[in-house]
Amino acid sequence: MKLATHYIFTIGMVALAARPILPPAVRLSTAIWLGILVNWLIDHGGHEVRGGIPRRTAVTHSVPGAVGVGVALGILPVAAVLVLVPSLASWLGTQPTAGPLFVLLAGLLGGLAGLSHLLLDALTEGGIYYHGRRWALAHWRYDNAVANALFMFLGLVMTGAALVPMMSSAVNVVPVHGYGHVRVEGLAPPGPA
Repeated sequence: MKLATHYIFTIGMVALAARPILPPAVRLSTAIWLGILVNWLIDHGGHEVRGGIPRRTAVTHSVPGAVGVGVALGILPVAAVLVLVPSLASWLGTQPTAGPLFVLLAGLLGGLAGLSHLLLDALTEGGIYYHGRRWALAHWRYDNAVANALFMFLGLVMTGAALVPMMSSAVNVVPVHGYGHVRVEGLAPPGPA
């Protein structure tokens, strides 16, 4: 897929995965950081030119390579910031002792960003490397307009879903006698308790 498609799809996927854990501003900034840098590094560090034709290499277009790039780009900046500016933990709404948890979370989200790149590349004719061999789910051209538009749209939908306020956790599901129907009580948008 085109690099812009990778950016938008990964931003949406990371933001959606971080939705239940991170506040909206942190969620979106983390998704943008990982979506752009992980995909840029995987593409620019993982291609070689043979006979005038660029092709993917196993360095970054394999599961260990892509996940490694993502984990590194997730962990290193977060760890550096928490060591150099420990007061930022309060910006995240946590205690400074939660720093290692955020480092772990950033690594997991970075790994997810690397895997999202591989998912889209596995749909193209160039495929990805799996156990040292090229492997593809589909054989679309990387510049297939329909596929790129579809995955950009999915990325935008996931980003939108990640930014919609979460519903209140004070929801009761009450069984209604009969054919397995339920009634939902207390469904309200989040607000002051």
